[in-house]
Amino acid sequence: MHKILSLLTLFWSSFLFAESIDINKGWLFSLGENKQNDTRLVDLPHDWSIEDIPGTNSPFAKNSIDAYDTGYTVGGVAWYRKSINIPEVFADKVAYLSFGGIYMQSTVYVNGKVVGGQYNGYTSFTLDITKHIRFGFKNHIEVRVENNHSNSRWYSGSGIYRLATLEFVNNTHIAHQGSQILTHAIQNDSATLDISTPIVNDNQQPIYIKHYVFDGDKLVTSRVTRQAASESEINTRLQLSNIQRWDLDNPKLYTLIQNVFVGGKKVQSKSYDFGIREIEFNGKSGFLLNGEPVLLKGMNIHHDNYMLGAAAHPAAEYRKALLIKNAGYNAVRTSHNPPSKAFLQAADRIGLLIITELFDSWNEKKWDHVNDYSSVFSSDWQRDLHNFILRDINHPSIIMWSIGNEIPEQWKPLGTKTAKMLRDEILKLDTSRPVTIGANFSGEASDDILSLFSVVGYNYQEHNYQQDRKRNPSRLMYASESYSNKAFENWQYVLQHPYVIGDFVWTGWDYLGEASIGWIGYKPEWKGIGPYPWHLAYCGEMDALGFKRPAAFYRDVLWDTGQNKLTAFVKSPELSLQPAPIEDWFLMWTQEDLHANWYWPEQQNKPLDVVVYSRYPQVELLLNGESQGMHSVSEQSQFKTHYQVNYLQGTLEVRGLKNGKIEETYQLVTADNVAQFLTEVKPYKHPDYNETLFYITVQLADDKANPVTHWSKDMVVNLEIDGDVDGDLELIGFGNGHPAIDESFKQNSRSTFKGQAVAVIKADSLKAQFSFELTGKTKSGQNIKKRVFY
Repeated sequence: MHKILSLLTLFWSSFLFAESIDINKGWLFSLGENKQNDTRLVDLPHDWSIEDIPGTNSPFAKNSIDAYDTGYTVGGVAWYRKSINIPEVFADKVAYLSFGGIYMQSTVYVNGKVVGGQYNGYTSFTLDITKHIRFGFKNHIEVRVENNHSNSRWYSGSGIYRLATLEFVNNTHIAHQGSQILTHAIQNDSATLDISTPIVNDNQQPIYIKHYVFDGDKLVTSRVTRQAASESEINTRLQLSNIQRWDLDNPKLYTLIQNVFVGGKKVQSKSYDFGIREIEFNGKSGFLLNGEPVLLKGMNIHHDNYMLGAAAHPAAEYRKALLIKNAGYNAVRTSHNPPSKAFLQAADRIGLLIITELFDSWNEKKWDHVNDYSSVFSSDWQRDLHNFILRDINHPSIIMWSIGNEIPEQWKPLGTKTAKMLRDEILKLDTSRPVTIGANFSGEASDDILSLFSVVGYNYQEHNYQQDRKRNPSRLMYASESYSNKAFENWQYVLQHPYVIGDFVWTGWDYLGEASIGWIGYKPEWKGIGPYPWHLAYCGEMDALGFKRPAAFYRDVLWDTGQNKLTAFVKSPELSLQPAPIEDWFLMWTQEDLHANWYWPEQQNKPLDVVVYSRYPQVELLLNGESQGMHSVSEQSQFKTHYQVNYLQGTLEVRGLKNGKIEETYQLVTADNVAQFLTEVKPYKHPDYNETLFYITVQLADDKANPVTHWSKDMVVNLEIDGDVDGDLELIGFGNGHPAIDESFKQNSRSTFKGQAVAVIKADSLKAQFSFELTGKTKSGQNIKKRVFY
């Protein structure tokens, strides 16, 4: 017992030893160039572009400079200011100020002096601010942020939208980027751990590091490594036995603790989570994880959290990763920028594979985006690339580094030269993963640039898989982007050709910006998309709230995930949204106009198209108990079948049969009059952070608790929380997933969409207790109310 307590003490003391000040709460925020203008307090992460535009009740503006690109939101200039008392006890320390992400063009001041900043809105960066601090006095940190418009093709958000840290370390310390942990020589139940530790040793004193590897609270192994004063890096090798590998079903994480000693005194302690896993890419078996072939069932995502904007609340990032995994996907491409640290930590913990991407442009701009990253690429690329790799190098979830997406100069010698430069720079930092690219350029003309990569991402270029492979017999490939309506076709390539290792659909989760690309599509001149107030792309296989759309249910039967083996949806007889899609583009980034709804009063006794997805070999459709026929379903029918049914109110039921036996049923029930609210409260807490978010789902229902899912019964829902909303409990988002409505995300009233809305409550504790009241009025004038205690 004493030994266990000693180990626990060692484990937790490593965290307690860290000397840092929490700087994420209580920033003075001012929108506009004037620091004193309309100042208010905000906590980080913060995104001002998702908040109501001053003087309005909406974050959307018809005259937005970026229009459909950023979903009619606005950027501009803002200031963040914070005053901190820094104790005299830190006077002999080195002070590091780090930002996880600022969008964009940031300038950081400490006590009135510029200490750094950067243009890139997605890469983390760290500043040594030691010489600018007044120890024992109040210090002032100011950050000027300018989202200067014309810099993004999607919703970027604006502000300090990821967490920040202020840490104090001894003059002799592990460099701020931390150690690189490489696991290899994994055999049976043993592995070799190579640790490279960069050292800052201003005192030029000999030091030593004690390394401890923990499995939970169990000490696995330890070692002491000594360093001469002149060395800038310590390399340590550890042997581990009785290991558990990190994989999709058992994402096992270990913890490395490094204690730094100078003259026998401990001066620093750092900890890292890591996983022990092997990845391999070969032409015979494709992608292998720990020696086992894995087909990448992937999705692309952007970084926003819809009603929270770009604000990367760790609990929201954890929820997003968890819902993706639970929906049947096993891989994510973080298009087209590095994600938050919290998202990658979540992927590590739940077993989700990641292709993380760095750039959307290099030397040449994308379209007319005059202020995109190409304007600073030549001066900033190396610093941003190093920050990108070194921050995330220890994440077992990451399987590839992508250096770019649909780069404008990929057709030119400049593109080939730049791609080689970026690839070679990454390989100086990490040789344990392949470097890849997302290219919408293939065929023989692409060989110069694509031959630089052993694994190539193809954006909508599956037609060239086989001929490119013949010319390049060692090349592996995957659909880095693919159309949702070609899910079956693209998956056949993966099943039939081992060198095609996966399919990443565009896109997996609906997102802000590129407004209406999944509905209206691009206009012929390739510049205009959805008119105001369209703000969602509306092409996610999961909607903006995180719920599965029909396309995601189809993935269940296509991939045979074991869930949702039988579902049915009804095609709207008239387009459910306006304006009408451009004919050449509709059904490219989305599936048909399908709905889980059986209320179509204007179609009484008129035919409706019903599509059934099934993993069962036979299905039977019944309307109010009357059979509409038996259909066979198989791979030849792409695991789907269609019925045409004359509409009558009641129950539409589909049965899945095997060998004549009913295995499963699925129903759609007519629900017309709204009589009540159905509610679900789900708390989310990221295991590595303190904050808790409660997601409250509100669903309209009839008197029999059947969900009312058709749009004609949408109503405004008011949500009132009991408690101090500005303190322990705070409503930070209220959305409904409607792609083209200009309502606020920050107020406590929200209309429903398909009978649904979701509110997000921030709390300090997972054990928070609160109650809330929902009120609303139906279109017939009936008031409904519900009190919920949680």
